[in-house]
Amino acid sequence: MKALLTAIKAQLQKDLTYIRDRDIFVIEHETLLPEAVKFPAVGLKDGAITYNRRTKSQEDDQLHIKIIGYTQLDKPEAAIMGDAATGKKGALDLIADIKDSLKNNTLSGLADSAWPVSESESELLIDEKTATQMKSLTMQYMRY
Repeated sequence: MKALLTAIKAQLQKDLTYIRDRDIFVIEHETLLPEAVKFPAVGLKDGAITYNRRTKSQEDDQLHIKIIGYTQLDKPEAAIMGDAATGKKGALDLIADIKDSLKNNTLSGLADSAWPVSESESELLIDEKTATQMKSLTMQYMRY
């Protein structure tokens, strides 16, 4: 799981050039953002692992990673839909870019297959200083 999280982080840092490298991070809980985070940002959360034994000598593992996109835009609808006037991406755009980066990407052979299995609805995360829109994508990585 550690190698998979590290590889996903590196892949997203390479592909999502509009996000600072330090704003793509492994996160302990999807609502606990680092203090110095700038938006947009991406959090990676380890998920469930399922071990399936197919025969005496064969098994396959299913590893799930939850990837959370965070946006913060001030205009109405912009945090979800993006802002065409400024080119800033909303939560829907961010998750689409993440899915494009990771779908069918076996991360240099670390997995045998990679597939998005679900997306959450977008949600509002509020604390005493900010309002942040978040939306998640769960990826399934198979190893045979």
